[in-house]
Amino acid sequence: MLQALMRQNGAAARALPEDQRSRLAVFCYRKAHLRRLGLEIAATCSARALVEEAGHAGELIFRQSRDPAATLASDTYLTAREGRRPVTLCSYKG
Repeated sequence: MLQALMRQNGAAARALPEDQRSRLAVFCYRKAHLRRLGLEIAATCSARALVEEAGHAGELIFRQSRDPAATLASDTYLTAREGRRPVTLCSYKG
């Protein structure tokens, strides 16, 4: 839902007060599947707001939001896991 809001109208997040934006950015950043969205939202926040919300982690998020392509390219959680078989619910054949 959050991603749909950001894609439809990036102004939706920018319309929030900065303390709420920074809280939302930190929340999304901490979820691997929402990290890209968290960086997009963090790019609209000041370093001060992110540091107040998450301390040293907020400073890191602020810096990473300034170059999200490099950050996401090195993120091992988001890369495909090559060479591994997919997980199945039923693997017993008997």
